Amino acid sequence: MPNQNFRESEIAENLSHIKVLTNYKTEYSRQTSPYFIIWGCIWIIAYSVSLCKVPSVVLACVWLILAVLGWILTLKTYLKQKQFDPMPTFLKNQLKYAWIGFILMVCIFVFLILMGLLPRTGEFLSFLIVLMVSIMYIFLGIVLTKEIFVMGFWLSILGMLTFCLLPNAMNIVFAFIGGGSLLLTGMILKRKGQGNE
Repeated sequence: MPNQNFRESEIAENLSHIKVLTNYKTEYSRQTSPYFIIWGCIWIIAYSVSLCKVPSVVLACVWLILAVLGWILTLKTYLKQKQFDPMPTFLKNQLKYAWIGFILMVCIFVFLILMGLLPRTGEFLSFLIVLMVSIMYIFLGIVLTKEIFVMGFWLSILGMLTFCLLPNAMNIVFAFIGGGSLLLTGMILKRKGQGNE
C-alpha cells in the first residue's frame, strides 16, 4: 500500500513537471517570435540591397545600419520581456551554456579568418553569416523548441547548398528563402504562443 501511494505521488509529480515544462515552452514560443520576425525582415532587406549594383562602401554601410537597428530592436524587445515575463532560472542556466557554445564557435571562425585560413571574399562572408546564424539556432533549439532547431538545420543546409551550387544566386536565395524562413518561423512561434494563452 505505501508503495502504491509512493508511485501515485511520483506520477502526479511527473505530470506536474511536464505541465510546467509545456507551459514554459509555449510561453517561450511567444517570447522568441519577435526576434525571428525582426531578423527575418532585416535579412530580406539586407540581402535584397546586396542584389542592387551599389558600391561596396554603401553596401557595408547598409549592412552596418541594419545590424545596429536589429540589435537595438532585439535589446528593446528583450528588456521589455524581461520586465513583464521573467525567464525561469533553469531555462536561463541552459541558455547560458548554449550562448557560451555559440560564442566559442564565433571566436573560432574569427580566428580562422584572421589567420588567413578562411577566405575573406564577400560571397564567403555572406555564407558565413548564414552558417553562424544557423549554428546559433541549433544551439538554442537544443534548449528551447524543435522549431528553432529545425530552422537552424534548414538554414545550414540552405547555406551550404547555395554556396556550393548557386554562388551567383546567393543573395536572392538568402533574402527570400532564408529571410522568408525566419519570418515564417516567427509567425509560427507567435501563433503557437497565442494558441496557448
